[in-house]
Amino acid sequence: MWFDINDIKYFNPIIIDDLRGYILPHAGTKHTSNIISHSLRFRPSIKNLNNIKYIYIFYYPVSKNPNVKDKYHEYFVVKESFHYVWNNFWNINTSPQYISINLRDNIPPKKINIKNSIIIISADFSHHLDLHNAINLENCAAHSILHRYLNLSCCNVIDNKILFQILYNLIPKKWILQWIGRTRSNGIRGVGYLSFIIRDNNKIPKPDGIFVTAYDKNMKQRECLGEWYTKEYKFTNKKVKTKIKDVLKKGKTTSRLTNGKFLNIPLHSYTITYLYKDNSKEFIRGWHGIKYGAFYLSDVFLENTFDNGTWITSTSIFWPQEYNFNIEETLDKLNIKSNTINLHNDYILYTSRVVHKNIKQSINTNRNRLFIRKLEYRNTRKNKF
Repeated sequence: MWFDINDIKYFNPIIIDDLRGYILPHAGTKHTSNIISHSLRFRPSIKNLNNIKYIYIFYYPVSKNPNVKDKYHEYFVVKESFHYVWNNFWNINTSPQYISINLRDNIPPKKINIKNSIIIISADFSHHLDLHNAINLENCAAHSILHRYLNLSCCNVIDNKILFQILYNLIPKKWILQWIGRTRSNGIRGVGYLSFIIRDNNKIPKPDGIFVTAYDKNMKQRECLGEWYTKEYKFTNKKVKTKIKDVLKKGKTTSRLTNGKFLNIPLHSYTITYLYKDNSKEFIRGWHGIKYGAFYLSDVFLENTFDNGTWITSTSIFWPQEYNFNIEETLDKLNIKSNTINLHNDYILYTSRVVHKNIKQSINTNRNRLFIRKLEYRNTRKNKF
């Protein structure tokens, strides 16, 4: 059974006014129940949802013929999951039109209605690799997706990266992807599932802190530095620009996060993470960063922890099918990182907004355009004959 309504769980909603879409896994809900439920807790306000008329679902089928009723599972699972949440958890009075876009068998659209729509990309990740190979490749692919840069071999674990090439050409440059979910099926050689939200970064409120992370052209983190703002030390855009210059300079010359190695590899891009204090104590993996003496960004948990809060080690083989995050090991690691013991009696959670900047944006844009022209030509010839 590809879809079971009992697999879709209710989580308290997280309202994001600028949310424009999702990247969701398409494996059967027996395997993706938690990550789909988690990802769809993020939703626009009711006011914005009432204006939604279209749900675009982009997918790339693997099987030769439809394999769930008269649909491909890459479309069916995502559509049924989203539709169930829309009707039962979001309680929206309107009924949107679902638009199926099969990118294997059809010419990619040159334009879609983005004003009154939600865009969904149906994508799984690594298939049948051992845990550590899968994690390393998926971490690289995730950051490549965020930076609209799919030229690396690690992106071959994306099922299918064509979906993202098309997406980048349909959405405005100011829209960003934010990584929010990560899990994996059972077994030694499982399947990886990652999820993202698509946001319209039109206006970013003043933050309580920022971190800037520099990446090289292999999507390796070279430097990551942050600062916090107070009434005395106030946020300004000038301070952000100064921090960016500092991080890029150190990423090129000292590369702390690679222990000074690979300085011959040029930097490719950087991410600015804007942080906002959250008074909640309910830690949500993929959404919260945590400050407890030292600080971890939300990406750290997606890259390095299981759903249950246990940190991945060199001896880890299986992905535990447990989803309640135990924060104790993380607090211990933060104490070690800050060189203190119980510096604070309590931790502080931060939500985030991100901005991704490519240092050589024009090169990547030209490559994407060339890719689209080749894909259009291929599908035109196929349909012609």
